[in-house]
Amino acid sequence: MKTEVTIIAPCAAHVKQKQQKRVYHEDISPQAIAPALKSFGRHIVKQQRRRQSVRVPAMRGSDWGQLLRALELKRAFA
Repeated sequence: MKTEVTIIAPCAAHVKQKQQKRVYHEDISPQAIAPALKSFGRHIVKQQRRRQSVRVPAMRGSDWGQLLRALELKRAFA
C-alpha cells in the first residue's frame, strides 16, 4: 500500500500580513517606578552577581516595563 504525500501550500495573498507599526514610548522617570519594583530590580542584580537564578512572577505589562526600566537604571549606575 503506497500513500502519496502532497503538501498543500496556500498562495501568498492569503497569508500576507500587514506591516505592524512600532510604537515608541517615552522613558519612565525613576520617580515613577513603584518602590516594590525598584527593590525587586535590586534583588535581581544582586542574584545575578552571585550567579543565582531568580523567579520572576507573572505581572502586567506596565509592571514589566517598570521592572525593566529599574534594571536599566541599576545597571547604568552599577
